[in-house]
Amino acid sequence: MSTNESQPQPDSGASSQPTQPESSQPQTQPQQPSPYPQPQPPYPQYQPYSAGSPSQSGQHYQQPQPQPQYPQQQWPQYQPYQPYQYQPYPYAYPPQPPVDPETVRRRTLRKSVGRVAGLALAYQAIFTATSLIAGMVIGLAAAASRYGSQATSGMFSEQELSQFEQEVARQTVQWTGVLYLLAVAVGFAFMLLMRHRTILTRAFWTGDPHEPHAAMRPAWLLAFAAMLVGVQGVSILIQVAFAALGTPLASPTSEGIAESAVTVSMWLYIGLIGPVIEELVFRGVVMKELKPLGRNFAILTSSLMFALFHDDVVQGLFAFACGLIFAFVAMEYSLVWSIALHVFNNAVIGGVFSAIAGSFGDTGNVVYAVCLVIVGVGGLIWVLLKYGWGLREYVRVNRSAPGTYWGWTSGLFLTLVILNVLIALISFAMAMAGAA
Repeated sequence: MSTNESQPQPDSGASSQPTQPESSQPQTQPQQPSPYPQPQPPYPQYQPYSAGSPSQSGQHYQQPQPQPQYPQQQWPQYQPYQPYQYQPYPYAYPPQPPVDPETVRRRTLRKSVGRVAGLALAYQAIFTATSLIAGMVIGLAAAASRYGSQATSGMFSEQELSQFEQEVARQTVQWTGVLYLLAVAVGFAFMLLMRHRTILTRAFWTGDPHEPHAAMRPAWLLAFAAMLVGVQGVSILIQVAFAALGTPLASPTSEGIAESAVTVSMWLYIGLIGPVIEELVFRGVVMKELKPLGRNFAILTSSLMFALFHDDVVQGLFAFACGLIFAFVAMEYSLVWSIALHVFNNAVIGGVFSAIAGSFGDTGNVVYAVCLVIVGVGGLIWVLLKYGWGLREYVRVNRSAPGTYWGWTSGLFLTLVILNVLIALISFAMAMAGAA
């Protein structure tokens, strides 16, 4: 008998997993009574509810009763909207004339220019009236303090009257700088009262940050300074040409400034305070309010007003040429740079250098005039040759709309022009007659 036969064969229907012994099965333990007494609930044991059975309170639950039916509100049927029938007026509207857009535009231009011209005219009237009244008061007070009761009573001999007039004139010249400073202060107070919301802003002095402005470079600053010297040289050439023809040009303003520029107050007015206030008025207020009508129009109109403000033919032409330069600088750079150039023109070219040349007598004045002509005219030619194409392109790009110069027909602007031209012509004629 073989070894394979002696081993018992596993049943094919039995599981191949080994069976656990009976001792490994969990056995149920009998529940032991708790040694602690269990609390009894204070409420009765729950009883299932049955319909019709009384509750513990002794009352039966009632079935829900039907609710009364409320009558529904009947809304009126929607009626379509009927348009309102307007009743005709008992009278007919008068026929309206057709509106011409060009006429409306011209009227708007005249109002815009007239508003600015009226402001400049008021400033000039306040400036002139203040200087005249203060000059009379100061002159009379100074003369009266010297001559005592004779000045108040008016009892003078012919010689004493002549001396009194000379004293009044001398005191007026001595106090001219103070008069101009006082007049400028009053005029500035008026302008500040009228345009304080504009003047007391940073954009007024340094330019609007929302608009592109070029940065002033040394080369451009030198070019503008050369142009100012060139204007001085051309002005000297024109005066020399008229003098060569036997008709020297007289300038009452220039002569008055030369006579009165002997005090600190007059130097302060000519070299600093005057340029600052003039730039504030004519480039800061006038030109910027005219800027929406076009840059070329604003530059030209403000320069014309600036020239008329001087009430002098010769000085006015010179101021117009310089005003174009100042206005361009203020428009494209900032008001600060135009003030700097104006101070340079008045304090350095016409002040310090002129005083140094005058200290050497007539020879120094002639040499200085020749230098201004050579340097100025040469520098002006150099600037025009190098930057002339850019200036021409600037004028072309910033050309005002057709018909913009209808704004010059404003009543206030014409009043400003006519009054100042008459004053300038009268003073020029009197100066020319006195020179002859």
